[in-house]
Amino acid sequence: MKQIFLRLSILPVLALALCTLTASDEIPFEKHTLDLGPCEAVTVADLNGDGRLDIISGDNWFEQMPRTYGKTIEWTRHKFRSLEYTDGYFEDLSDLAIDINGDSLLDVVTASYWANPLSWWENPGKENKPWVEHTITKGSPVEFAFLVDLLNTGKPLTLLPQFGDSNFPLTWYELFGQGGWVAHEASPRSYGHGIGAGDVNGDGRTDIITPRGWLEAPADPRQGDWPFHPEFNLGDTGFIYPLDANGDGLADLVTSLGHDYGIFWMEQKRSAAGLRYWEEHMIDKSWSQAHALTLADLTGDGRPEIITGKRYYAHETDPGANEPLGVYWYEQFQGGGRIQWRRHIIDYSTRAGGGMQIPVVDIDGDGDLDIVVAGKSGLFLFDNLTKNR
Repeated sequence: MKQIFLRLSILPVLALALCTLTASDEIPFEKHTLDLGPCEAVTVADLNGDGRLDIISGDNWFEQMPRTYGKTIEWTRHKFRSLEYTDGYFEDLSDLAIDINGDSLLDVVTASYWANPLSWWENPGKENKPWVEHTITKGSPVEFAFLVDLLNTGKPLTLLPQFGDSNFPLTWYELFGQGGWVAHEASPRSYGHGIGAGDVNGDGRTDIITPRGWLEAPADPRQGDWPFHPEFNLGDTGFIYPLDANGDGLADLVTSLGHDYGIFWMEQKRSAAGLRYWEEHMIDKSWSQAHALTLADLTGDGRPEIITGKRYYAHETDPGANEPLGVYWYEQFQGGGRIQWRRHIIDYSTRAGGGMQIPVVDIDGDGDLDIVVAGKSGLFLFDNLTKNR
């Protein structure tokens, strides 16, 4: 059984400015269309235990079939649930694969804004029974969610949602027993559009990061208080990743605006008195609605790249909502005496965009990282052909 987690961790890397790409540096991707219907979220996991990674998005999971040498991957669609389409949004804003009831089968946690904000779907295995939905909470709409390691066990097995209601307590959920969840309140309120987790202050504990500041993890995350540090205001972001962007040993933040223009990082700095403060560095402001963002080492140089894309109508009235969709990756390089960012276009001005999640994983087992994107305009796989050249 293969389980793919979306990890949040501090990664040493240098990053400052944006530069245009050069064609010789391109990674070759082959585009595959899995579905042209509405999607929002997507994850990758071995749902049926056959050793091959499958794709889960919307109503369906797509089974990766045995591959014939020299041929492209073939997929078989399986409908396992029926989700609502409400006010132009599919009721599937995050999908997370994890064995919840201890039967060695990967179940699917789903976040939603209207119908059932946070629930999990029980994998029936090979018994040909229907998937059963179980509610985790109905207290607030959920924009998206992460599996993170708030208990510092080395495994991301705690659930951290971004609640849409700022008056709803910022709550994380610990898997307990077979199918149960224990809710832990970190703050009596939530702090806006965006969420992340990682060690901000270097004490070895996993803190919670919001667009309005960060909550410091106590020695016992289950019992202690989570002091809030209102040190920045990022705006309406998507995922917030901790990242040592300039190699100084301090955790910076990489994020993007989900409903406006801007991919940027926040540099963590110290004043002469040793006080923490933050300085913003823009990476790219030429396109809008980078709602989902993933860090992964596409080039194999030990440093993570940024993989992101424009979401199709994140909101209909967002700035740049009608501009062309695109899927991109951003690479760091040394130039002009400084570290810069080079943008690479994976796909542009087609139906493929960034959606709510962007899994980056070696889906076909050939030794390079592939990219899956989902949005209201379809579900697409970009097969990395580097190892095939």
